[in-house]
Amino acid sequence: MAINQDDLLKELLEDFRQEADEHISSIDEGLIELEKSIHAPDYSVLERVYRDTHSLKGAARAVNLSETEKVCMAMEGVMSIIKNGDGVLYDSLFDVMHKSVDALRFMLSNLKSTGNERKLPNLVQIIKNLEFVQKDSISRKSNDSLNKKEEKHPVIPEPALDREIVKVSENETETIRVSLNKLNRILSQSEDLIAIKTTLAFYKNELEEAKTVHFNERLEVLYGDLTRFIKVANRMIDDLIIDVRSTLLMPFSTILNIVPRIVRDLSREKGKEITVEISGDHFEIDKRILEELKDPLVHLIRNCADHGIESTNERISAGKSSSGKIRIIVSKGADAKLNIVISDDGGGIKLDKVVKSAIKNGIIDSDRVKLMSDEEKMNLIFASGVSSSEMITEISGRGLGMAIVAEKICNLGGSVTISSQERVGTSFNIKIPQTIATFRGLLIRCGSGKFLIPSIFIDKVIGVLDSDVITSGGRSTIIINREHIGLMDLGRSLGLNNESIVESSMKPSLILNSNNKKMAFVVDEILEEVEGIVKPLGKQLKNIHKITGVTMVGNGILIPVVNVSELIESTLGGESGRIREASSVVGPVNKIQKILIVEDSITVRSMLKSIVENSGYETDVAIDGADAFEKLQRDTFDAVVTDIEMPNMNGFELTRKIRDDENLADLPVILVTTLESPKDMQKGLEAGANAYIVKGSFEKSNLTDTIRRLI
Repeated sequence: MAINQDDLLKELLEDFRQEADEHISSIDEGLIELEKSIHAPDYSVLERVYRDTHSLKGAARAVNLSETEKVCMAMEGVMSIIKNGDGVLYDSLFDVMHKSVDALRFMLSNLKSTGNERKLPNLVQIIKNLEFVQKDSISRKSNDSLNKKEEKHPVIPEPALDREIVKVSENETETIRVSLNKLNRILSQSEDLIAIKTTLAFYKNELEEAKTVHFNERLEVLYGDLTRFIKVANRMIDDLIIDVRSTLLMPFSTILNIVPRIVRDLSREKGKEITVEISGDHFEIDKRILEELKDPLVHLIRNCADHGIESTNERISAGKSSSGKIRIIVSKGADAKLNIVISDDGGGIKLDKVVKSAIKNGIIDSDRVKLMSDEEKMNLIFASGVSSSEMITEISGRGLGMAIVAEKICNLGGSVTISSQERVGTSFNIKIPQTIATFRGLLIRCGSGKFLIPSIFIDKVIGVLDSDVITSGGRSTIIINREHIGLMDLGRSLGLNNESIVESSMKPSLILNSNNKKMAFVVDEILEEVEGIVKPLGKQLKNIHKITGVTMVGNGILIPVVNVSELIESTLGGESGRIREASSVVGPVNKIQKILIVEDSITVRSMLKSIVENSGYETDVAIDGADAFEKLQRDTFDAVVTDIEMPNMNGFELTRKIRDDENLADLPVILVTTLESPKDMQKGLEAGANAYIVKGSFEKSNLTDTIRRLI
């Protein structure tokens, strides 16, 4: 039978894509290890990086990816001369090698969808850089040798290889490559068997009632047989699901191996010294959870590096070591959940700035602040719009990231808490399930509708008397263990119109907790605890709020599963909405806000003016800092967007003059510039700028979102 060449190439490309991912990750890890010991490199790591580049080059040639092959060949040349002792490692060499790894990732990023390499605009320059560092490495080695003529250096021997052929043990596990889509389908189908468990349990209960009403020896025998069969079936189904789920477990190192590179690049960009310690990354977790967890973890780590760890000078002044440290510890708790601790030894979170940001964004008011504990104030960092950063940059300070982190972790059935101490450091503690498991939940009734509440979100089940309810300002609360907790009717919160038909004075209620945000909800009836698996609603019903999916109970009835995180957020959002409403009445209604744009380039000035005006703001322009300050004395503006490098008065000088003027001191200043060094950003912070946006990575939304946040 003739082989279809197109199908063969597709199969080879898929194999290559997976192999390339492994090689590139290994090269990245190896370079990070070598960079830590430039003057005494580990020969085994040198060998590994060399072999990875060599293998990747050969694999690329086999599938006709010529440009990938060229980059790998140049990288292999660099590693070859160092491995053979003809060259030396040095700092700039690592910069070039890391950029080459990034180039490989970029070139292969479309391989799955198109089957082709992405064209790299600076391919020639990447290869020239690699050729240069190869020659430079040899030159540096020669200079070292000339300077130390009399010194004899021992040659690092290659590890001796055992000449005996190692026989593969007969009981060694063999592996095959199976597509992830197939595994996901098998898992989904095996989890559907849970519906059989719940249906069998339903009919067992029905049969038990029948034999109680109509006693019959035959019914008694059938009931005994069914009970035994259910036990066996449940065990078989559970074992099958556990075994299939285990095929999707992956070690944490799968995502944590990118952390040293992220921190390395960020520390260089910010001019800081930061080391990373990772332990427990061998623990395994469901691949689906791992993929969803990647972005939140990376965001927390970037936050630690960006405005957690101080600059070298600040650390030395505070009596700390010049190098900051980020620790990531993964462990398994007694409850079988995984605990992830991400901590830094930086300056800690300034609580007063968090509170100030929360008040400014209408999350709380000053009266409520007086009643809050330090822990509650610290948890405000997870509210949308709240930030402790002194200045908005491309990486942080927008107040959105932490809210998204908390939301994603909650949606996975986990929780995140924070502890921080000024001048000591900050620690994020994440608790997450190891697998997307079948969940247990309480089946409840609101009016004529039934809903399922996942048990992981239920703190307590209580009965509430009318005398327990405290009403103030149209809102109801109850006191549980000296804690004031809001009380709402679940049916109304879900948008149901039917009236409650509870006649008892004692109303059944659930205290729900999502990431330490608590709310009590009154229900009409608590029916039973059931086991289920959540199935998504589908595209047609994607706009239904506060419902995360459905599960099957009893004899095949579909029950909506409440999205507790969204339910609590929307309920608390009503409170914050009222605060914003109350604070927004100050000042003229529908006042168009006016922005002063300061830029000496006509082209850039016109572009910024167009972007800002298209977002609904009025603008005026100035050609330099001196012109801008004159206009600020004559007219009123809501914010200033300014370049830095300008004649007569630059952006730093303008910002300082604004801060020194008591009438303008609180005016938001946004620096938009091509200067991207950490030193320039620090100058902007010291001058008093509220935000620093680099033109090289400029996007319209960055500027307009920043203006919106600041005014």
